Amino acid sequence: MFCMRAYFYQLADGELVQEVQSAFSLVVEDLLAGQYIEEGTGSDKGFFIVGRRNPLANDSKPGEPKKESYWLHNMAGLVKLTRGTIYAPLTGDHTLAQVTVVEFSLERDEVYPDVYKLRLTGKSEMTKHEYTLCTAVYLPR
Repeated sequence: MFCMRAYFYQLADGELVQEVQSAFSLVVEDLLAGQYIEEGTGSDKGFFIVGRRNPLANDSKPGEPKKESYWLHNMAGLVKLTRGTIYAPLTGDHTLAQVTVVEFSLERDEVYPDVYKLRLTGKSEMTKHEYTLCTAVYLPR
């Protein structure tokens, strides 16, 4: 029984790391293509990344900026990171790990105003372990 428990804990921790890393890399990728950040309004915590559209994309509207949103949304007792308006969760889809987002923040640096500090912390509800990623992104005006 101990070996089975250890095996499932290992799977849950692996899923925690994978979900946080994939969500984090998607947010960073959108930040690097962005021009500026808009704070979100409402009960859910989030923000908009406003940037240039890809001219080769089919949905491209010349002259109109692309606006991508990221929000924390409570779904079935888990706080999940969602992208866009359709509430497609980037975290918390694996039932074994039950990843919930503990911290999701994007703050402007006090010394360098064009630098934003991104931090994402996920927690496995099964193992109670946490995994955190953080970085700084420069968005010149």
